[in-house]
Amino acid sequence: MRSSGDTRSNSLRNIGLIVRREYKNRVTQRSYIITTILFVLFSLVASCVPTVIQFFAARSNSQSHITIVNNAGTTADLSGDRLLQYFNSNLNGSTSNGAQIPGQQASQSKGTPHFALRVDTSTPISQLQKDVKDGKLDVLLVLDRTANKDVRFTYYTASASLSDTDLTQIQTTAGQLSVLDKSSRLGLSPTQTQNLLAPPVFNVVYTQKGSGNDSLISLAGGYFLGVIGTVLIFMAVYLYGMWVAGGVADEKGNRIMEILVNAATPFQLLWGKIIGIGAAGLTQMVCLVGAGIIGLLLQGPLSAVLQTGGTLFNLSYIHTSTTLLLLLLVYFILGFLLYSTLFAALGALVKRQDEVQNAVGPLTALCMVGYMASFIGGSVAPGATWFKIMSFVPFWTPTMMMMRVATNTVSSWEIALSIGILLVSIVICAWISARIYRIGILMYGQKPGLRQIVRLLRQ
Repeated sequence: MRSSGDTRSNSLRNIGLIVRREYKNRVTQRSYIITTILFVLFSLVASCVPTVIQFFAARSNSQSHITIVNNAGTTADLSGDRLLQYFNSNLNGSTSNGAQIPGQQASQSKGTPHFALRVDTSTPISQLQKDVKDGKLDVLLVLDRTANKDVRFTYYTASASLSDTDLTQIQTTAGQLSVLDKSSRLGLSPTQTQNLLAPPVFNVVYTQKGSGNDSLISLAGGYFLGVIGTVLIFMAVYLYGMWVAGGVADEKGNRIMEILVNAATPFQLLWGKIIGIGAAGLTQMVCLVGAGIIGLLLQGPLSAVLQTGGTLFNLSYIHTSTTLLLLLLVYFILGFLLYSTLFAALGALVKRQDEVQNAVGPLTALCMVGYMASFIGGSVAPGATWFKIMSFVPFWTPTMMMMRVATNTVSSWEIALSIGILLVSIVICAWISARIYRIGILMYGQKPGLRQIVRLLRQ
């Protein structure tokens, strides 16, 4: 007579054998290998897209040639070369407060400056206007005075684009010069003018209950990580859940299931298939995430090679912690286990693999509700009551709670409660699925309806 320990050991051994079989069969399939390679390539390319776009934008963004005609006389104590230096410093460089004060140098931007500036004092304005019209000159900027002696700027260009960034930059610089000119005529010193133009210190701090204070960058980084986690969890639930359902239906359709049930119990078959396919899916996800991280880290060297001169990727922009990454893994695994048990049960109820899509339709729709609500709530109202309530529904917890954690709108007890609810739900769904699976895998007649399923559960 076998002891309970021997029975448990034999059960674990059978599950382990099934796990290895499912994992090996899945990862050695040509479709799996090709899909994994495509995932890795897509992740690498997608992570490098910002740097590549920056490279092509820099190549297509040729110099903008601007001619300045000053008919306003001395403006803000500037004229001639000093006025040209002012425009060059503000348009091709930057200062601490965004305004160039007479006598103060601005740091020049790296590489070739975008604006090629010159002051023209001899060519008639009509000829310069014709040069703009003929495309020989990009911009003509004329300075003169109004009746009130205020400086006036006239901007001539052949470009009719509504998103003219050059115009925006020149307007900003012209506005600063106008303020400087008025300050000079009022007798203010350069230091007084600098203090007048200095922007106020304005910090935005988001304070959440039970957490520290976060800057806007940290909040945006948290939302970014929440989006990534939500997408990964949804992909795992749907894609790998379909693998489970399809695998069960395929074995049932090929009559392989009749052989398997003689070597292992339906419970062992169920969990062996779920864990084996889940491990294969997790392997694919690790490759996907790893390739994305490598691609992000390569943006620095890639930017240096392409000489884009752009801002390098900094991992500190993303508000992450060990706890956050651990919870991502926990919700990832628990979400897959919850849905895969139901996918397996539904796969056992169909006769052929081509019927799986229709059978899992309601379950897919249920998962999609939480997926969409995660984005809506995370971006619009992460602290809303409806979002909190929905995040405790076990079918929506993995995606919605992940978004709440990433946006710092959840307390520790809520996280613990959600994990507890998920674990209890997995046990209940596993019990229900095991009973359906035990009988459904050997049913080859008409697909049972809801009443028949309820009757099966009562047996």
